[in-house]
Amino acid sequence: MKIVLLLAVLIWALPEGPVCAQWRLLVKSQDVFKLSESTAPDALANPITLIEPRGELSKYLIVRYAHSKRALVRKSSVWGFADSTNAIWRVYKNDLCRVTRYNDTWVEYGIYRSKNNRNGPTVWYEPGFSRGLDGKIWNRWSEAMADALPGHIVR
Repeated sequence: MKIVLLLAVLIWALPEGPVCAQWRLLVKSQDVFKLSESTAPDALANPITLIEPRGELSKYLIVRYAHSKRALVRKSSVWGFADSTNAIWRVYKNDLCRVTRYNDTWVEYGIYRSKNNRNGPTVWYEPGFSRGLDGKIWNRWSEAMADALPGHIVR
């Protein structure tokens, strides 16, 4: 009986399946708070299936649409993008920065870095911090919070 109960709990706890949200370009930081733009007629007719960097030094992102279409979008023309898992990515000085934590007073990023070596490409994330979604990204928390008012409580 205990085994049947344990199996029932495990089956109930299994995830229902992968979440497939709509990829979308974010032109400005306020677009992060907007709901998916999938209600727009153009988004329904030709949804974005993938957004990927063309390369670290490239000025462009590759936007792949349904029906095998693709377009190059300048990194400087967009604030960032949201991927299929609803993760928010910011383009900052040709770097891709994933928003890992956000509240009203500060933002924490994971800055995507890669390097080629003999064993193949190596990818890692470095931390980054800023005072807001549009603020400068610093390597250390203390640098990002340096302009906070004395006595200001950072949550």
